[in-house]
Amino acid sequence: MSRLPRRLLVTALTLFALPSWAQATNVALSKPSSASSVHANGYPTQYGHAKAFNGILNTEDRWASAVVPAASSPEWLEVDLSAIHRVDSLTLHSGRDTTAGQQMLDFEILHRAALTDSFQSIPGASITNNTQPTWTLTLAQPLETRYVRLQCKRAPTDGLCRVRELQVMGERLANQPPTANAGNDTGIVLPVQTSLQLTGTASDSDGTIASYQWDQVFGASTAVLTNATTPTVSISGLTQGGLHVFLLTATDNGGRSASDTVSVMVHPGTVAPDPRAGKMHVWARGGTYDTAVFLPIDFGAIPGKKYPLVLSLHGRGGITLNADHTQVNANPEGFIRQLIPGKPLVNTYPAVVIAPNAPRIGAPLDTYWNTALTHALVLEAINLYSIDPDRVTMTGLSFGGAGVIDQMTQYRSTYAGGMPVAYTTPTVTPLCVLADFPIWAAGNRGDGTFNAWKWTNPTDGYTTQMRQCANYTNELQVTVMEGTTHSGWDEFWSRPDAQTWLVSQVR
Repeated sequence: MSRLPRRLLVTALTLFALPSWAQATNVALSKPSSASSVHANGYPTQYGHAKAFNGILNTEDRWASAVVPAASSPEWLEVDLSAIHRVDSLTLHSGRDTTAGQQMLDFEILHRAALTDSFQSIPGASITNNTQPTWTLTLAQPLETRYVRLQCKRAPTDGLCRVRELQVMGERLANQPPTANAGNDTGIVLPVQTSLQLTGTASDSDGTIASYQWDQVFGASTAVLTNATTPTVSISGLTQGGLHVFLLTATDNGGRSASDTVSVMVHPGTVAPDPRAGKMHVWARGGTYDTAVFLPIDFGAIPGKKYPLVLSLHGRGGITLNADHTQVNANPEGFIRQLIPGKPLVNTYPAVVIAPNAPRIGAPLDTYWNTALTHALVLEAINLYSIDPDRVTMTGLSFGGAGVIDQMTQYRSTYAGGMPVAYTTPTVTPLCVLADFPIWAAGNRGDGTFNAWKWTNPTDGYTTQMRQCANYTNELQVTVMEGTTHSGWDEFWSRPDAQTWLVSQVR
C-alpha cells in the first residue's frame, strides 16, 4: 500500500483539522452552582445542585427541586463558569433515568455575562412539551458569557424538576478586560473650595482588579493627587477656573486595563457662594404656590452673573414640598427630582430650577395650575434669583404638561422653550402661533393620556400640521418612548440631552 509523503500528510491533516467548536469541552464541570430550591428527601438522599455538574451520567446523581414549578414562578438551576467562556452547545440530561416520562416538559435556558446584567434568552433554548430525556442544542452563533441558568417551568406528573447533568460545551476565552467607572462629573467653586475627592469603581468578569491609577489629563490647574493608586483619590491645588479632567485606569490580574474619565468644573468665584448654592430650599409665598428652589453650585459667587431658569411642574397628584411647606419633599415630583441630594446633576447643573407646590382645590387629587398665577411666579423668580430673562424654559408631567402648554399658548413671549411630558397636544387656534416656538414633547407610546398619535399622526398630527405653517422653524421635536403606561417622565428627564435642552434655549 502506497503512503503519502510526511509533508503532504501533515498538510492534509491541517486541511481537515477540527474547527474550534468541535474541540469544545464541558466547561460547566465541577463549577460553582446554585438553585432556587433543593429537594431534601428521596433517593439519592441529597439532591444538591452541584450533582448536576459532576459529570456522572450512569447513576441517579441529580438535582431536584423542592417546589413545583410554574410558568410564572419557575424553579431554576444556575452554573457560574467562573470566567467568560465561548459556549457552543448545551446538553440537558433530565429525569431519573433515560426512560421517557421523567423529563422536564417546559423549560428555557438563559445566560448573562455578569451578575449586574439581566438574563438573556439563548436562541433555540425555550422548549415546550419536551419529550426527550436528553436534549441538545448546538448554537448557530456561539455565546460569550459566564452564567448559565436553566429555568424549569413545567415538570412531569410528580411535580419535580430533575437534572442528571447540564453540560455547557465551549472553551474559556482569553483574559477579558475589566470595566472602569470614574464616577459622575462634578464641580467646585473657588475660592471656598480648592479640593475634593473622586471615587471610582471597577470590576472584572473573569478575575480581580489588581491596581488602580488616577491621572490628570486636562485643566488649567496642575492638581495634586493623593492616594492616586486607590479607588478614592484626593484632588487638591485647583486654583484656576474651567474644566479639569481626570482619568481612572483599572488593571486586572491578567494585565488588561480599562479607563474612564470624570470632569470637574472649577467655577472661578470671587466671593463666597450663597449658602443655599448647590442645594434646595423653600421659597415661601404665603401658602399659594410655595416653591421648591434649586440654586447652581456657584450661585452668588460671581457678582452679576445671570442664570437660566427652568420651571418644573408636577402632576395632578404630585407634590414638591412637605405637608406644612417648611421643607422640600425628599422625593419631589417633576424635573426637580433630578437635583435632589446625591444626584449627579447637583454640582454641575447651571440653571435655577423652581418647582411650585400646587394647592389642593377640592378632592385629594384636585390640583391645577392657574395660568396667570404660574406666570406671576415665573416673573417674580426672574427678579429674585438673578435670572437671564432670555433663557427661561419650562417642563412638566401629565397635568403639569398641561400647565406648560397653557404657559406657551398664553405667555409665550416670556419663555425660550417648553417641554410637556406625558400630555397631549395644544389646542391653540391658529396653530401657527407656536410654529416658531421651541417645543420638545415626550411620552409613552401606550399612554392614553399622552395620546402620542396626536403629535405624530401623518394625517392630522400636530407635527405635520405645524410644518405647513409659513413661520415653521423646525423647532418642534417629539420623543415617543416604548412604555405602555402613564409614566416615563423620570426616564426621559434623566437623559443628558433633555437636561441640556432646557438650559440651551434662548428667546
